[in-house]
Amino acid sequence: MLSSKNHLVIITIILICGILFFLGLNKRGLWVPDETRYLAVSKEILDSGDWITLRLNGAIYREKPPVFFWLISISALLFGRFSEFSARLPSAIAGLGGILITYLFAQKLFNKKVAFLSSLILVSSLAYFAASRWVILDPVLTFFAIAAIYLFYLGLTEQKKRTTTYILAFISMALGTLTKGPVGFILPLLVIIIYAYSVKNLRSVFTRGFFWGFILFLLIILSWLLPACLQGGEGYTRQLLLKQIFGRYFKAFSHKEPLYFYFVRFPVEFLPWTFFLPSATLYLIKNKINESKVKFIFIWFASIFIFFTFSASKNDLYILPAYPAAAMAVAYYWENRLSQRPRFFVYIVSFVVILNTILTCGILPTFDKYKSTKYFSQDIVRHVKSGEQLTTFQISPTHWLYYCDRRQIEEIDDYSKLNEYLKSEGRVFCIIEDNKYEEFKHSYKTDTYMLTNAPFSLKIKLRKNFKVELKPKKVFVLVSNRFE
Repeated sequence: MLSSKNHLVIITIILICGILFFLGLNKRGLWVPDETRYLAVSKEILDSGDWITLRLNGAIYREKPPVFFWLISISALLFGRFSEFSARLPSAIAGLGGILITYLFAQKLFNKKVAFLSSLILVSSLAYFAASRWVILDPVLTFFAIAAIYLFYLGLTEQKKRTTTYILAFISMALGTLTKGPVGFILPLLVIIIYAYSVKNLRSVFTRGFFWGFILFLLIILSWLLPACLQGGEGYTRQLLLKQIFGRYFKAFSHKEPLYFYFVRFPVEFLPWTFFLPSATLYLIKNKINESKVKFIFIWFASIFIFFTFSASKNDLYILPAYPAAAMAVAYYWENRLSQRPRFFVYIVSFVVILNTILTCGILPTFDKYKSTKYFSQDIVRHVKSGEQLTTFQISPTHWLYYCDRRQIEEIDDYSKLNEYLKSEGRVFCIIEDNKYEEFKHSYKTDTYMLTNAPFSLKIKLRKNFKVELKPKKVFVLVSNRFE
């Protein structure tokens, strides 16, 4: 049972999460490329009624497993429609869930004070609270990963609960795997097996509960994978399993970065707590490393950090499941060395909360027209009637599907094909960059009309007088073969 004081602590954590994760989720449009693409995939689930084989723009979507898209679709069903808020809600809830598990985990490892500090450090770390406000998979994967690590640790240290917690850990890993592939089970198992080996307790890992959990894990995974592969065919199976899921670690199809990538990015994205991390690390290594709890959080962080450092494909948020361990390290150091300065801690958290509120409600919305296709799509919808043909030229159509309320938009990739298209007898429309449109008009004499345009993406220049100049990198235009 939770005490009244514990209830108050958890309520405080939830309130801070409410401000950082949920406040103003609908203040800006969906930003290109991930948010618009993931919502389009989720919307197609409800439009097609097919919850097994994911689709995007009329084609089978092979990039990711389905759980994240299911959650967005369920959120839309609960709210009665798709929106920026309903699309971002799963990430925000997963972020909150990760904070609460971190609190319980740190309380188990250390004490209530360290648990409270760990939660506040994690919720106010830059990458964690930013990710929890986006339509991206990583907060959901992180929730399932740290839940599995927590459950495995409970089973490892409490024999009476071992079978139950191991089975629950495998369920969590199955859901993590169905969110973002094998990292959903690799990361928790990597952490717990290395730790168990370091304390010479591997026997307590490979038990009956582990075996039954593994069987249940396979059943959950195969309950989606088998029908998906049967529906998608051999090409879908090969693309999903060999390339997108397993191949990304060994060969980067995107997000190719140097070996030192996380050594540079993590310090920035763990701000403002990065300033305390070196002192915390040195202090814990010098004075506390023999404590099993400290050894565990070091192994937790190092395992994930090193695993992704040697991955061919790297992204800032891949190591998000390691953030709770870093938060606990700083919190334990703070309790031991800086506990006499509680106001300083409060000032830091308050600053992050205030800064996030300003960013969410004031600054980020001003960049919306350069990062979201929402506003230009509103112009497009005013010109293009339902049923009229709309295409893009050398621009991914997926970013326009949701806001233009279309299930499919064709992409034209060749100027000669564009010319043929714009010679159609009926009224047709095309989204194209202004410089490519000028090139087209110079090369072909087809009658076309520019109906509207919009700047997109920003180029930031610092002038000699230290003035910052913002210019759009590109301008999208809507052209047609008929004038209204």
